[in-house]
Order: sequence, then structure tokens, then C-alpha cells
Amino acid sequence: MLNTVAIVDALSTGNELAKKFMESGYRVVHVWNDFTRQTRVSGFVETIKYEGSCEQIVSRLRKYDIRYVIAGSDSGIELADMLASMMGIVEGNSPETTAWRRNKYHSHQVLAENGLRSIKQFKSSSAEALVNWANECCGYPVIVKPLNSGASDGVTLCENAKEVAQAAAKQLGQKNLLGYVNEELLIQELVDGVQYFVNTLSWNGKHHVTDIWEQIRSRVNGGAYNFEGMHLIPGDEPTAHLLSSYACDVLSALGVNYGAAHNEIILTSEGPVLIEANARLMGASINEESFTRCLGYTQVSRCVEMYLEPGRFLNELVGKDYRLLSGVSEVSFLFTGDGLLAGMPAREAIENLPSFSNFFGLPTLGQQVKKTTDTKGLPGFVYLVNDNKTQLEQDFQQILTWQSEGKIFDIIS
Repeated sequence: MLNTVAIVDALSTGNELAKKFMESGYRVVHVWNDFTRQTRVSGFVETIKYEGSCEQIVSRLRKYDIRYVIAGSDSGIELADMLASMMGIVEGNSPETTAWRRNKYHSHQVLAENGLRSIKQFKSSSAEALVNWANECCGYPVIVKPLNSGASDGVTLCENAKEVAQAAAKQLGQKNLLGYVNEELLIQELVDGVQYFVNTLSWNGKHHVTDIWEQIRSRVNGGAYNFEGMHLIPGDEPTAHLLSSYACDVLSALGVNYGAAHNEIILTSEGPVLIEANARLMGASINEESFTRCLGYTQVSRCVEMYLEPGRFLNELVGKDYRLLSGVSEVSFLFTGDGLLAGMPAREAIENLPSFSNFFGLPTLGQQVKKTTDTKGLPGFVYLVNDNKTQLEQDFQQILTWQSEGKIFDIIS
């Protein structure tokens, strides 16, 4: 059976990845590793549950003549690396270096060893050791977080020793968002600057930046930051070139030779520094309608094109800047409190803004919700598209104002 790919955990943006492969004429086998979530896609040739034996998975995949094994989300990265290697598929990343891409501590150790700017850090299973490191080696504030989770899960900004101890007590020994037990926690210096998402694709160690987003963030009491929105920046401006060059060096150092990556980088007065690199597509806020209007593609569609025509990717995209067709911004909605989600009174006003493009992932009314303290995107998003930068920024700020005033959602406590 030719033209078949295996996607490990077709979850989050992995849903769109599976659909796009199917639309391109490929058959898709779903290897299901994270049983806490379910795919939204139908039409798989087969769904194979991973129950602890890679050999059993490989045996069942052999009959399909699998061309590629690809991670659909964070939870699929380690298994995808292993399966591709065991099946002799060279277009994958080495399982020997998977920890460089999955464990935030190892990522920064590797960057430092390669002479790339990294974050001062320490890890431990002891709350006392974490506090001592902050007191003696770093100072405050610091960030405490799991070694291998996602979506800002457990990321806590601590202003003093007491808060470090509290964060450690809350998280050590607990399962994180991706199902791993936090046997150790990572503590890092707080890096000050503007945060960017740098999305990339790689083939045979050659990299291409598909899009770069400037983040708008706000502090969370007892946490770190909420993402309130983002702006797509032009691929040919100096900031984009600086971030792209650093991101590509990071990918090479971390052994990202094939596939998509979503890189979180802060641009400081001293230059860019990695927060974390994720060897998978950008998360669930990729919206095909708006992305296609402003870029002509999404990271998902470019990714599938790369796997289908790698020669074209290398010849036409590597070393080239992406180009904007229109200005685009995204506002990430926030739940401002706990309670029953009774309505969205600002919906019509938002739809009437000149830059309004579309909503994406809006929550169902009538459900119980909790105040937003993470980046899972549960309250949904709105995309704004406009060639007029002034109007685009005005509409963006208007929505943020309504959000700060608690006018987006009607939540009954």
C-alpha cells in the first residue's frame, strides 16, 4: 500500500495535518498514544493504540508500507522518533536526541554546549534545592515549570523563596498536562523582552521559517503570563531575520532535521534567546481561513507539501523569506472568572469591526468555565485581517479594551 503516512497522536493541530494528508491523496494510519484526548478526524486506514510495545506497533504498520511517521502533537514526538527509527525511515529525528527536544532542561544545556544563547537554569526533585539555587545563583523573579509539559501548564513566575516552595509543593509528584509525572521541576531566570512564536519546517537539516508572531502578554497572579493576542510580522524585516537566523541555529543544535517546529523565543536587548522548542506544528490556534488570506498557506499545508515534494521545498523555500499578503492579528479570548458561560455580548460588536475576519474555536454556551490561567485556548480566538495597519491595530486594541472591561463573555458566578 503506497502513499501512506502514520501520524502519532493526531490531536490539536495534528487533526488538520491528518485531514490535509488525506485531501492530498495519502492514506493515514493513526497511532494513538495520548488516551486522554480524542482526534476529530475520521477516515483513517486504521487506528492503532500504543499500549507499551513499539514492536507491536511496528509489526502492524509494516503492512502499510509507511513512508513517514510524523508527530501530530507534543505527546506523539517521542514515539514518532522511535517508530521511524525502528522502521528504517530516514526522514525522521533521532530517538537518541529526543530528550533535547522534549526536555526543556536538556534543550538549554545543548544550546549552551553549542555556543548559542540559553537561559540560566537548574532542575531538582527538591523544593529546598530549587529555593537555594534561586537564592544563591540567580535571584528573583524566576520561572518554575515542568520539564516536559505544554500549553503553559505549571509555568509559575515566582517573586521570592516562598513562592518557589509553593510552586514546587503544588507540582512535584503530580501528573502534568501531557501525562508525565513531575519527578523534577525546572527553575530558570526570568528573561525580559518581547516574546515571539517562530514556526518552522525542516528537511534533511535545512530549515525554513513559515511565519513569525509577536506576542501580547499579561501577567497572571500566581502564574506567569496569559497570551492576549499576536501580530504576524513581515518575513523580510530585520527583526524577522534576526529571529529566523537564531531559530535555525537552535533547530540544528537540537537535532530537528525533519518536520515542523514551534519555537518560543524572547528578543531581549542582548538578542534572541529560546524559551522552548517544540518539534511539532504550532498549537490549535492555526486558522486556515485567516492564515491563507494573509500568507497563502498555513504551516500545516506547507508541512504536507514538504513531505510530498521535498525537492521543491529545498529549492524554492529554504533560504527564502515568507511574504505577507495582508496584515493579520489574533486576539486570544480570556475567561475573566469562574461560572456558567451564559453569553457572548460583544460578539456582534466584534463582527462589525472593519478588520474582523472570523472567530475560531469559540466555546459552547451553557457550560461551566474557569478563569483563564493558561494557553490552552479554551475561550477561543478572533482573527483580524486588514491591509491598513492603523485600522488593524485600532481594532485589536478595541477588543483588548472590551476584554479588560469584562465585556466579551457573560459569566454567571
